Parts: sequence; C-alpha cells; structure tokens
Amino acid sequence: MGLWSLDAASRWIAVGATPDATALGQTAGEVLIATAHQVDRRSLPDLSRPGRVTSLKWPVQAPAAPIVSVDGSPAGELAVVTADDQSQDYALAPADGSVTVLTPAPTDSFTPLVAWLDDVRLLVLTTDDQQVSRLAVVNTSTHTMRPSQAVLGARTFGLSGDRQTFAVATEKAVYMGPVADIPAGTPPQPIVTLHDSQVVWALALDAGGSQVFMLSGAVAPDGTIDAIHELGYARRGSSWVQVLDVSVPFAEATGQVCLG
Repeated sequence: MGLWSLDAASRWIAVGATPDATALGQTAGEVLIATAHQVDRRSLPDLSRPGRVTSLKWPVQAPAAPIVSVDGSPAGELAVVTADDQSQDYALAPADGSVTVLTPAPTDSFTPLVAWLDDVRLLVLTTDDQQVSRLAVVNTSTHTMRPSQAVLGARTFGLSGDRQTFAVATEKAVYMGPVADIPAGTPPQPIVTLHDSQVVWALALDAGGSQVFMLSGAVAPDGTIDAIHELGYARRGSSWVQVLDVSVPFAEATGQVCLG
C-alpha cells in the first residue's frame, strides 16, 4: 500500500509507502491516513512525511474491524467508520482522540462512508426498510438522522472542499448537486452515464465543486474489477465534459482526495 499523487501532467508520482493504511480522508490543509486505530494528519506541503498522529481511545474495547472511512470537520474533529463482514460502527473523536459512538448511525450501509457537512452535520449512506441505499444527514447536536429522497440506490459519494457541492454514484450514473438539496430531497443533475459493466468509486471533488474525479473499472465475469482508470469531469457552463482519462499504476485503491 502506498500514497500516490496525480500531477498536472497526468503523471502518477509515488509519494511514499503506507503499508498498513486502511482509509484516506481530508481536512483543512491536511490529508488523513488511517492505520489500525491511529490517524496520521499529513500536511499538504510534504505528504511523504508522517504528520501529527491521533491515537483513537475507544470507551470500552476498540473494534476488531479496520477503519474504512475517515474525515475531518472544519473544527478538526474526526469522524471514522470501522467495518468488516460482521460489523459497521460510526464514531467521532476530537483532537485528543477520545472516541464517542455516533448515535444515531447507519447499521448497514451499502458503502461504509462518512463526511462532514459542517461542524455538527455528517453525510452518510443508509438503507431503508426496502434495502434501498440513500444519502442521509446525521446531526450530532440534535442526535437525529434524516434519510434523503434525493438519490435512490446510492453507492458512494464525495464532497467539494468547501462542503457546498456533492457527487453521488449509483449503478447507472454519477450525479452532482448542491449540498442544500440533500435535506430537501431535490434530485441532483446527472453528469455521467455509466456503461453496463462500469463501476466507479472514490469520488473526489475540487475545492469549489467545479471538477469531479473518480476511479472507474470494468467488472469481469468473475466479479473482479480491472481496467482501472482515473476519470475527471469539469463543469463548462451548464454542461459537464470529460477532461481526464488515465490508467492507474496500482491494482486497487482504498480512496482518494482532491488537493486543489
């Protein structure tokens, strides 16, 4: 496992080895790398060097499952998801690493994923009583979780750096829209139609939500994913156009973030 960077000339640069990393996230000026029950906060000027490490202190016993998603709020509080075949757990941790369990929280997400909308609201994926995957907003102040009608069959999502724009992928398409439309249930705009065997994951938006990047692959008959490419799309007026299509130098990816 290693950290890679895609430069402006569409070249992949090996930044450094992260052999035990299980999740990749972002907060203001930092890239977050989760390993076991620690989160390495690496500063953007030099991602090759370990940064400030937050050791997570669980109230009882740490989950056996690894951290699969991590994100930092504008105030620096961490949100993490631990998951494996047996369990999914959502939790919060301030700078000192003392963990509190997030309640309410999804119990069976299609993709265990979490991102801060602001200092008190989190975006997650949850499933309804018909096992349909939806976006949902968890408010840590009022202790509520409100599923959204905006997109049905959501598989993964990403947020812009300013937390004002979201992208979400389903089996058939990738959509973009204002974060304000999620609680309202307003359907977002489709920007990419996916081929029958195509799957995308690790959606990453730029700071203002005018560009979106995604990892894309083709599902083989045995269920494996190959032909992995990094795809990029940019807003041009009222339309979205493809601006990037480059193969990747790795067989799989835990996640990605956009640094611009």
